[in-house]
Amino acid sequence: MRLLKVSHFFAELGNSPIFSIVDPVVIKNGVHLDIKRDDLLHPVISGNKWRKLKHLLLHIESRGFKKIAAMGGPYSNLLHALSYIGYRLGWSVELWVRGYPEQALTPTLLDATKWGATIRYVNRVEFRELREQPPHLDGDVFWIPEGGFHELALKGTVESLMEVNSVYDFVLLATATGTSLAGLSLGAKYSMPSTKVVGISVLNNAEQVLTDINELLPQPIRRPELISGYEFGGYAKSSSKLDQFINDFKRDHDIALEPVYSGKSFFATIDLVNKGYFPRGSRVLLIHCGGLQGNRKTEKSEIGAKSLTLNRV
Repeated sequence: MRLLKVSHFFAELGNSPIFSIVDPVVIKNGVHLDIKRDDLLHPVISGNKWRKLKHLLLHIESRGFKKIAAMGGPYSNLLHALSYIGYRLGWSVELWVRGYPEQALTPTLLDATKWGATIRYVNRVEFRELREQPPHLDGDVFWIPEGGFHELALKGTVESLMEVNSVYDFVLLATATGTSLAGLSLGAKYSMPSTKVVGISVLNNAEQVLTDINELLPQPIRRPELISGYEFGGYAKSSSKLDQFINDFKRDHDIALEPVYSGKSFFATIDLVNKGYFPRGSRVLLIHCGGLQGNRKTEKSEIGAKSLTLNRV
């Protein structure tokens, strides 16, 4: 069903549920671990992508734009979400994708083209240049930076903490560009001032992320901690150890993960619990940032949200 306004999406996206995790490592170390299931926000626009895009899309609409362009990799969750949103709203979407035309379309890009998005490939050098300088576009096209890195993206992330009724000692999530981490830090100031916000770096770029976060966050805001060491080689890279963890977690807790974002943040959280990073008695909230569509290798249709059987908080 086509929609007329961005706000019409609101009826399809409610608050994401929170579930408690019962795990031997968590019990042994006296930590209470909850998962905020942002992966269940919507069958297609899941996770922190909707959080980051919500107010930016409202801004784009208010300025009369109906053409958008964005950059990302061939498995980008942001490009996938934008293509679907553009299709539902009747907007024109152009994707600047790192890669080459002769490459086979990934399931992500197959969905995007099915929804009417056009793809423009750029090589790695050109892609890095786009991070520093947006391309020259027609005046009626709105450019969205990589990962939705924009000050308006903070507002939606702040709202995610407004859905949380309990108080936590720690809030964690996977971190790539740092946009969502900055938003959580801002939100914590108002709803959980004593909470420590922690990002799990999924790229080998922690220093740059911290610099970018400082640019986004106003003063004075308590800066988040960014933990490295769980990148498993870098963005979109994995290992047999991470793959096994993802499979075991799905078996034990009926929560699907993927190796780019959620798999690494969940692995890191359980490992940090085991290493005593969280004091005994700590209440920890881990945010599942979605992106499960990136798991697909051969499927050619959009991913749907999975059912679950856990203890709801």
